[in-house]
Order: sequence, then C-alpha cells, then structure tokens
Amino acid sequence: MSTGKPNFLILMADQLTAAALPAYGNRVAKTPHLDALAERSVVFQSA
Repeated sequence: MSTGKPNFLILMADQLTAAALPAYGNRVAKTPHLDALAERSVVFQSA
C-alpha cells in the first residue's frame, strides 16, 4: 500500500553521539535493532 509519500523517522538522543553507534563505526556497542534500521535507511554522515 504505497501512498507515494516518503516516510521520515528522526531519532534524537541528547546524550548519544554518533561515535557510540555501530552504524557509524563503533565495534563495541551492540544495537541490533538500530543496526537493522540503519541498513535499510538513509544514514547521514555529516548532518
């Protein structure tokens, strides 16, 4: 069921930096659900 409109989800966390997330290169943190979302999303590197 496509409406032709894009879906947007903006995640903001006050105390979380990009360096803490595997989607941005962190090899220690385990965030499987955020990783799965990032794999099928547009991830901004310099926003």
